[in-house]
Amino acid sequence: MPDAILHGGTAPVNLGSGYTLRAPGLRGTARILGPRIAGTRGPELATDAFDQAFAETSVEPVATIEFDVSSAPFPAAASPMRGPEGADAFELRVPDLGPEVGQVVLSIDEAGALHWHFPLDDDLVVQPSTTRGPGGSKVFRIPREIATPSLAQPADGRGLVSMVGRKLLKVLVYPVADAVLGPLTEFAVGKWEEHKRPHRVRRYLPGDRAPLTADDWTRLAAGRALLFVHGTFSTAEAGFAGLVTATLDALAARYANRVFAFDHPTLSVDPEANARWFFSQLPAGLGLDVDSVCHSRGGLVSRCLGGRASQFGVDPARFRVQRLVVAGVPNQGTLLADPDHMVTFLDRMTSALNLFPDNFVSDVLEGILTVVKVIGHAGLKSLDGLAAMKPGSALLTTLDQSPIPGCTVYGIGGDFEPGGAGLGAAFCTAADSLIDRVFGNAANDLVVPTDGMRAWGGGIQIPDDRFCAFSPDRGVIHTRYFGQAETSASLLQWLA
Repeated sequence: MPDAILHGGTAPVNLGSGYTLRAPGLRGTARILGPRIAGTRGPELATDAFDQAFAETSVEPVATIEFDVSSAPFPAAASPMRGPEGADAFELRVPDLGPEVGQVVLSIDEAGALHWHFPLDDDLVVQPSTTRGPGGSKVFRIPREIATPSLAQPADGRGLVSMVGRKLLKVLVYPVADAVLGPLTEFAVGKWEEHKRPHRVRRYLPGDRAPLTADDWTRLAAGRALLFVHGTFSTAEAGFAGLVTATLDALAARYANRVFAFDHPTLSVDPEANARWFFSQLPAGLGLDVDSVCHSRGGLVSRCLGGRASQFGVDPARFRVQRLVVAGVPNQGTLLADPDHMVTFLDRMTSALNLFPDNFVSDVLEGILTVVKVIGHAGLKSLDGLAAMKPGSALLTTLDQSPIPGCTVYGIGGDFEPGGAGLGAAFCTAADSLIDRVFGNAANDLVVPTDGMRAWGGGIQIPDDRFCAFSPDRGVIHTRYFGQAETSASLLQWLA
């Protein structure tokens, strides 16, 4: 079918195959791209990591719509078309495939930022697929803002999708009864984590990630050990992948290879449950003296381990944290953990993966896709593992009252603004301004408010001489702390 012409009006435009657009305020062309040829990146330049994550979660792209558009005056007599967050939007209607099939839309804007969109009812409320039937259409409202193309896309093309300068919509479908998880209910995320992100403790040495044995526990107890604890959606392998080999080698030598990691589910259970499981693995009669390096939500887990052992039936003398390094930790919470902002959180994490990929993109994307599927089908509103990070949560209040005795705390964090050096320019101003609206313009790294990285319990807990701060001009986002030279230098200084 030839390109559809968008004139900036409110009349529906037929794209073919049952897809229509209403795009007031946009002028240009739109087209449904042809199917990708197996083994190629296709016109949208999708990567193997993108395909792998979709295959692992039974998500299948069924249509890809490309736009070449510019802004046009909004029709004077027309009512404003708004999305669920109140932004000016255009409307995509897709064929309803029935209650056994879920559908979502992934949009990629001109700057490479990714956004998730769910079917809406007439009141712009996410409409679970269980309430719909075949034969009709599903409605998606997509913000019509045109982002400024980024000049800092990864030159190696390793992003999930690369469509710089063009707007792209991918219509995705998935079965609502997963072969592994069963029906996609609110409990499906927990089932996925049990299957793909279980609790485990393992060695974290160069080339050695084996699960801990009884002999390993004894070896860890023979002297000071180093523990790594990762953040949301991640694993230790993915969360600390940016740490250069030379740094990990040096740390392994300093700790006589007593270096280990705690992998744990981050979505369906809260940090206290993670800590309880960890202590259940500590062999009877054995005590550990540790330093800990943690990222994001992992810092809350580490504070539970170091400050609340007695609440889990463990003598605090059996688990002593001497030095704690917290990187991008939401010690005062993050508003992105509020159920009202969960989709924005997913957008930020997906965009970070697209613009700043690493070797574990598909692993993290699998978790995001699992949450997306459950929101799209069952209207998921909240997850215990995320809710614990909401400002003012019971967990944060408890941790503020549970200092870690004898522990020296160090910190790594920063404030991100687009247009900075290095990676900063890769996020468009529009993407960052959305986050700034969520945070009320408070400094943040796209996920966590900067102030909360070093202050909690009513005051600053980490002074300047123990805090590695990345200024806005550095352009360091939440997921990229461990790839920075300053981080390696700080770890080697603090963990001497």
